Amino acid sequence: MDPEALKISSLVDGMSEDELAETASLFEETRYLMGDRVTQEDDFGYSFFIVLEGRVQVEAGDEVVNSLGAGDHFGEVALVTGERRNATVKALETCRLAKIMTWDFPKLMDEHPAIAGRIKASADERS
Repeated sequence: MDPEALKISSLVDGMSEDELAETASLFEETRYLMGDRVTQEDDFGYSFFIVLEGRVQVEAGDEVVNSLGAGDHFGEVALVTGERRNATVKALETCRLAKIMTWDFPKLMDEHPAIAGRIKASADERS
């Protein structure tokens, strides 16, 4: 994936170009159309996402709890805690997302302590 695309996220603030390129190699760019479900509440979490373009809606139970746009991220709670997804996320419009799978997530966290700290803080806030 293009490292420049990840610069939209504050998670990568302060990274060198080499670190950014290495981090980008762990992610895959995906697209979702309006109405597509990206994650499902109570499912096992296998991926973490950064919104590159578009907006998504976060639902817990029958309640809309958040709307996220470019630069925001989601999916970290399940990967950090090992618990099932605590929310359903749906695309509100056509979206480009950066996705990292659970098997690459530990490498991201281990090799980039600043990102790990930011992701863990976000998981603590959302769990």
